[in-house]
Amino acid sequence: MMMHRRLALLSVMTALTLGLTAGLAMPALTRPADVLVDQVSAERAALAQAQRQASESEARAARMTVQAEQAKDAAERERLALAALGLRIQSAEADLAAVRSQVAILAALERRQAARLAAQQRPVAELVASLQLLTRRPPISLFAQPGAARDLVHMRAMIETVLPEIRRKTAGLRAEIARSRQLKVARQRALASLATVQTRLAERRTALARSEAQQRIRATTLASNAGLEGDRAMALGDEARDIRDLLGQLEDAGDIRDRLVRLAGPVPRPGTVRDNGTATSAAVAASGNPAYRLPVLGTVVSGLGEVSTEGTRSRGLTIQTAPGAQVVAPAAGRIAYAGEFRSYGRIIIIDHGGGWTSLITNMIALSGRVGERVEQGAPIGRAGVNRPSITVELRRAGQPVDIATLVS
Repeated sequence: MMMHRRLALLSVMTALTLGLTAGLAMPALTRPADVLVDQVSAERAALAQAQRQASESEARAARMTVQAEQAKDAAERERLALAALGLRIQSAEADLAAVRSQVAILAALERRQAARLAAQQRPVAELVASLQLLTRRPPISLFAQPGAARDLVHMRAMIETVLPEIRRKTAGLRAEIARSRQLKVARQRALASLATVQTRLAERRTALARSEAQQRIRATTLASNAGLEGDRAMALGDEARDIRDLLGQLEDAGDIRDRLVRLAGPVPRPGTVRDNGTATSAAVAASGNPAYRLPVLGTVVSGLGEVSTEGTRSRGLTIQTAPGAQVVAPAAGRIAYAGEFRSYGRIIIIDHGGGWTSLITNMIALSGRVGERVEQGAPIGRAGVNRPSITVELRRAGQPVDIATLVS
């Protein structure tokens, strides 16, 4: 009987020793999976890009609003105000992308934190289980066994030796739990911010739709020949063999129009800053806007001259964007074509004057009409849902131009 009690006490000490050893060996950190690290890095890069795009779009919208307030001509003032609204929609889209990246980052950090916490909780739980073995036997019964006093002294010395380490580890565990709670609160705040930004974006899109509707009503009464010009452009689209042929025909028509405008005629009114529908270099410099900008927010996935998987060589930039993203005019000009064309979806061709032409493809909705003059940043369409990419091509005198050298 005495031997049985002796063995029981030794088993308790052994369990305690194993628990303390596990506690001492408890890792401070667990290394996250490479996939999780890559995900967080990618989302942080996307967050920085979205924040930069939001700031730039909002700054350009503010400048455009000032220009609209200073404009003498009512039509120009309306165009500038519409362009400012388009840029503010893009700013809200960038804010939305930034918040979504924040939510994704916090969710990934929460998963990593859960793994860290689980790794630290296991050895502490084993240690607590070992200590609980001591509480199951009455302390007075241990003194009835030979050698029990010596074993208790040894056990107490062992506990006192590792007690500071136990306290340190449990303090670290409490800090990890507090960190987990902080991440959860931060993600909940980000989700609340996400709803706010979505509401702001919806309000700006509603304001744009209202403004465009009012502009269409006024344009119908002021431009009786707009329909005929649109019909001619669509006829050219039906006759064109391919997109290059269509661009060539429209560029030829633009050259003829430029020559007609340069003929002797009435002296332009003072304060006019438009020449053939485009901004003069002095006006562009004074506005603080770049000479050219990408028509949609997103990530460039292919550039000029790159060969696609189908073996075709790119003549412009393809931008991966968010579903339904706002597409704006990359520079001021006159819409020469707007409509469906072959496999390019809905396209818009903008004649900037001086032989410069922009082609924007892969849209599912168009805002501009043929013959309409647009400012840089003016809404011209929306990106698709199942094919969220927009291609933009800039040409001068019929030749593709590298947009990357012009975009700020």
